Amino acid sequence: MSELRATRTSLSDPSTVAGVATGVCVSGVLMACLMRPEIGRYLTEAIALTCALAAGGIALFLVRIPEQLPPTAALRTLTVRLAVVAFAAALLTLPFAIMDVSGDGLRGLGDGLARSVALRGGDYQSIVARSAGLVLLVGALRLHRFSRPALLLSAVLIVGSYLLMGHVRTHGPRAAVLAATLAHVGAASAWFGGLVALGFGLRQARDDTRTSGRLLAAFARTMSVVLALLLAAGAGLAVLYLPSPGALVHSAYGEVLLVKLAVVATALVLSAANHSRLVPAAETGNMTAVRVLRVNIAAEQLLLATVFVVTEILMRQNPGG
Repeated sequence: MSELRATRTSLSDPSTVAGVATGVCVSGVLMACLMRPEIGRYLTEAIALTCALAAGGIALFLVRIPEQLPPTAALRTLTVRLAVVAFAAALLTLPFAIMDVSGDGLRGLGDGLARSVALRGGDYQSIVARSAGLVLLVGALRLHRFSRPALLLSAVLIVGSYLLMGHVRTHGPRAAVLAATLAHVGAASAWFGGLVALGFGLRQARDDTRTSGRLLAAFARTMSVVLALLLAAGAGLAVLYLPSPGALVHSAYGEVLLVKLAVVATALVLSAANHSRLVPAAETGNMTAVRVLRVNIAAEQLLLATVFVVTEILMRQNPGG
C-alpha cells in the first residue's frame, strides 16, 4: 500500500505532470511535422532564427558594455544554450527541407534529387555560415576572458548568414538589397539580444543600483541608432521588394508584412515609453522603475520573438505574387 501511495504521489507531482505534458506536446508536434514537412521546416527555421539572432545580439551587447561589467556566468550559460539550440534547429531544417522538396514524407530523405536541390540552395550555405558563427561564439564565451573581436566576428557571421538566403538572392539592385538586409537583420539582432542580456542582467543585479544603472546606460547609448537603422532598412527593403504600393494590401507578402509592421509598431511604442520615462529614472537608482522596466522588457522580448516568427513566414512569400 505504501508503495502504491508513493507511486500516486509521484504521478501527481507538478514536475512529473509538467514533464509528461511536455513529452506529449513534443511528440504531437513531431508527428505533425513528419506528416506535414513544411510545418516542420517553418517551425525549426523559426526556432533557429529566434535563437541565433538572440545569441548574436547578446554578443553585440557584450562587445559594447564597459569592461568593468564582465558578463556573469549565468549570462554566458544562457548565450551558449541559445547558440546550441540555434545550431541544432538549423541542422534539423535540412531533413525537413529535403522532405518538403521531395513531397514524399520520410521516404523523400532517400531522394537524391531532393537532397541535391536542398544542399545546393542558399539555405544550406546560410546554415554553414551561421553554424560557424555560433561555434565561434561558444568558443569565445568559454574563454576565461572573453575576446571582444571574436564575439564581434561571431555576430557578423550569424547576421551575415541571412544574406545568403531568401529574397536577397532573387531581388535587386543587389548591393542595395545586401546593405539594407545586413542593416535590418543586424539591428533586429542587436535589439532583441540586447533586451535579453539587459533583462537578464537587471534580474541578476536587482539589489545593485549602480550596476543596473551602468547596464541601462550601455543599452540606451546604442538603442536610438539601432532602432533608426531598423526602421530605415525595413522601409528600404519594402520599397525594393514590393512591385507597387498596392501590393502591400493585394498580395500575401504585403498582408504578412502588415502583420509584422503592427507587431513592430507595438514593440516600438513600448520601447519608446521605456526609454523616455523608465530608463532615466532607473539610472538614478529608482528601484520601482527598475522593476517595472524588467516586466516591460519581458513583454518587448515576447513581441520581438513574435516578429521573428512572422519574418520566417514572410521570407517564404513571393513579394511579386
